[in-house]
Amino acid sequence: MYRITSNRGVLLVGICVVFLLTPMLVVGQQKTTLTAQEKKVVDFLVNDWGNDYSVTSVDIAMDAVGVKQSEETRFRIGNHIKEHPELHEVIRRWGWVTLVLTPDEKLIARTLINAERDGKPSPNISEIAQAVAINEDQTTRGLAMLERYEIIKRDQAAGGARYKVVPRYFKWEPRLDFLFHIVTLGRGRRFNTN
Repeated sequence: MYRITSNRGVLLVGICVVFLLTPMLVVGQQKTTLTAQEKKVVDFLVNDWGNDYSVTSVDIAMDAVGVKQSEETRFRIGNHIKEHPELHEVIRRWGWVTLVLTPDEKLIARTLINAERDGKPSPNISEIAQAVAINEDQTTRGLAMLERYEIIKRDQAAGGARYKVVPRYFKWEPRLDFLFHIVTLGRGRRFNTN
């Protein structure tokens, strides 16, 4: 049995323990595993991004390759994109948020950001729905997705009935994550651009 007699020895043992446990910690972190259909969407995006200045979003790509729209599928693809910025320069330049949110979700986020930036109380669901010109059910689903992506959180000061933007998303510049334009070319190709 060995006896550690110096601070260097303790430090060395500590470093060895960290190196031994690191593979276990990495294994514990789950990465998103995509289905064949979800991979098809990601492949489409990687090939589409940058063509005609496109910053195409997941929902448009799902339509383009014939994958049924589903919030769960979008969320899984979005997490994959968030976890893998090395897939394409567009992710690194514009940010994963720009690519994974639908137009309504971007407008909901912008509504919350603008209210907070203007020093107004956070709007309730019906006020957000009116501002975005969607119904309350669509608003609730959009808020739920924004919350899942940790872009917003429930406002505890309002009893959890309203939402606040997570501070790192409050200032959307320099990438303008919540701005977008949908372009449809004469030949039918649809994509987003910022």
